[in-house]
Amino acid sequence: MLNANPARTKYRNKLMIHIYAQGVGLIMLVGVLLFMEFYEGIGTRVVYLLLVIIIAFLFLGIKRFFSLFEKYENQSALYKDSFEILVNGSFYIVDLEFNYLYMNKSNTEFMDKYYGLHPKVGENVSKYLSPLHMEAFKENVNAAISLGFKTSEDILETVEQDLYLYTTYYPVKNSRGETYAICCVTTDITDSVQEKEKFTELIYQDPLTNLFNRRKVFDYYKIVQQENQKIWVLIFDLDNFKSSNDTFGHVAGDRVLVDFSNLLKSTFPSSAIIARWGGDEFLVLVPNITYGSLRVIETTIQSSITYLDELGISVSIGEVLAEDTINKNLDYYIDAADLKMYEQKRLQKEDYRRNSKVRHQ
Repeated sequence: MLNANPARTKYRNKLMIHIYAQGVGLIMLVGVLLFMEFYEGIGTRVVYLLLVIIIAFLFLGIKRFFSLFEKYENQSALYKDSFEILVNGSFYIVDLEFNYLYMNKSNTEFMDKYYGLHPKVGENVSKYLSPLHMEAFKENVNAAISLGFKTSEDILETVEQDLYLYTTYYPVKNSRGETYAICCVTTDITDSVQEKEKFTELIYQDPLTNLFNRRKVFDYYKIVQQENQKIWVLIFDLDNFKSSNDTFGHVAGDRVLVDFSNLLKSTFPSSAIIARWGGDEFLVLVPNITYGSLRVIETTIQSSITYLDELGISVSIGEVLAEDTINKNLDYYIDAADLKMYEQKRLQKEDYRRNSKVRHQ
C-alpha cells in the first residue's frame, strides 16, 4: 500500500539511476587504472586528466545520491505520517484473511480509549471483535470487494455520550488489478449528527412551549398514512385566554401556555405527538390507546387546571378516532375534532350560565 506513493517511486527511480551511474563510473576508473598499469607512459597526462574528471564526477554523484536519499526518506515519512494527521479518523488496513497490515495512531488511541484494546500489526481482527461484530465486518469487506466500496454507520454507546461512527471500506489492488487488502477509514460524525438533531428541533419546535409545531404534525401523519394506522386526534382550546391575556398581561399569558404545555407532556404517553396548533390551541395525536385510557387522561387534565379558574380560563377538548388514515387527510379529522371541541365549549358555557343564575337566586 505504501509503495504506491508516486513521489517515493520517482525518488527511488532516480536513486537507482544514480547507483547505476556510479557503478559505470567505478568500472571506468578501474579500466583507467588497469590501462595505466599495463601501458605506463602512453598518454599519461590525458589519463590523469580523465582520472580527475572521473573522481570529480564520482564526488558530485555521491553528493547527489545522498541528497536524493534524504528526499526519499522524507517522502517515505511524509507518506506514512499523512495517515497520522487523521485526528478524527481511524485508518487501518487488513489483508483478505483479516490480519492487520497497518493502523494509524488515531485508531490505536480510539481502540484503547473505548475498548481497552491494543491491536498490533500482524494480529487478526477477530481477536478484538465479538463474533457478531466479526460477521458484520466480514460482510462489509466482501461487499467492498464486490462493489468497489462499502459504507456503514454504527452507534457506540459510551458512559459520556453515544458516538456516531461512519466507516468506509475500499479494496486495495496490486498492479495486476487483484485485490489483496482492504482499507478501512472510520470517522467520528457525532458532532454532525448532533448539529442535524439541533436543526431538526428548530424546524419542528415551537419556540415558546418547546412543543412540536404544525410541520412535525403533518410529517408524522404522512408516516401514519403509509401504514394506514388508526390514531386519536385531539384538539385542546383554552377558553377565555384572549380576554385573560388582555387583563393580566402577556407575561402571565405566556406562563399559562408553558404550564399547560408541560401538563400535556407529563400526562400523555411518550408515543404521543403534542403540538401547539396556534395561539391558545393545542393538537395531540395519540396511537395505540383505548378510549377508556383517553378519557382518564382528559379527566386528569381538566382537574389539573382548576388553578386557572381565578384567571377565568378553562379548557375545551374535542377528540376523534382517525380510522381511515390512508384515504383521509389530517385536516378531515381535525375538522371533526374541532366540531366536538366547539360542542363541548358550548355546553360548558351553558353550564356556567345556569350555575350563575342559581348563585344569584
